Amino acid sequence: MKYFAYGSNMLTERLRARVGGAAALSKVCVCGYRVRFHKRSDDGSGKCNIIETGSHEDRVYGVVFEISKEQLEKLDVTEGYGKGYAHKYIPLPNRPAENALAYVAEPKYIDDELSPYRWYPGLVIAGAEQHALPVNYIEELRKQGWKEDPKPNRSSKLEAEKLLQDYRKTSKKA
Repeated sequence: MKYFAYGSNMLTERLRARVGGAAALSKVCVCGYRVRFHKRSDDGSGKCNIIETGSHEDRVYGVVFEISKEQLEKLDVTEGYGKGYAHKYIPLPNRPAENALAYVAEPKYIDDELSPYRWYPGLVIAGAEQHALPVNYIEELRKQGWKEDPKPNRSSKLEAEKLLQDYRKTSKKA
């Protein structure tokens, strides 16, 4: 099945660490949506969400991956399907008969006062760079406010920092 990653799972290594050998198929732009960092996470920070605006001017860029049913089941657990995120099928541009599954925050988990921890937008930006999303979109992601993680040894923070360090090493070699 097709999975539309627009947040930290755009970084291929992060998605593969979560579900195994997912294959990136293409980068896409979905009109009529905006990305926000306002989905309340279990750790008290804001995570990515997409909101439908209906305006053709609003756009979310991301990466479509091919994943299996078993990988989706793993991703459902990791993403908190039914516990903060719901499935939404997004029509793929220029492919009217094709949709890709995206995780969208359930309304009761949205809090516009939240900010992500510093390491989280780092993953999103690294994924956007890795898949050569438009420079102006990456610059918008860089403008995202953030806060320091109050738990310096949080396992998700340490995992993110390791993935970012590995990504930077391999991207410099390329």
